[in-house]
Amino acid sequence: MLPLVICLCLVRPPAFAQREYHGADSAFEKEGIMILWGILKGKDEESSWVYIKILSPAGGQGRFQVFSVEAVDPFSNEKEWVVREQRLEKENLVRSARSSFTEKTVRRILFFGNMRNVEEGIPDMVIFYRGVPDTTPELLSKKELETYFDQALERLRKR
Repeated sequence: MLPLVICLCLVRPPAFAQREYHGADSAFEKEGIMILWGILKGKDEESSWVYIKILSPAGGQGRFQVFSVEAVDPFSNEKEWVVREQRLEKENLVRSARSSFTEKTVRRILFFGNMRNVEEGIPDMVIFYRGVPDTTPELLSKKELETYFDQALERLRKR
């Protein structure tokens, strides 16, 4: 039985071998993927929007081909798809109502290197956040949001 387990591990690494990182900041980079957060402030939580900009310089031609974003309740572990199995482009924008973070505070961004891993539900990399990062700015216009994203991207590139 032991040789069979060893052979299976050589053919397909165990699911826990995936790389998982805590994003922690509103401007984050790992393994060539850059993630930027911003809030477009409305008059209340229902009219405020959280934007997550996912940048992949290689687009779908690099190591990662597909991404998904899930919202997770940290207490019940109930999950809900925000974005599911989208082709990873050079620029990807995910928008959620600010109020959607009330119960499902965790966001997990799953990256897949190939369709086999997508079908099996085994991401090659996960970047997670335990809520909207404290460093995320609240801006009043889409122009301010885009300016912030441009500036944050420049700061990431200089690191």
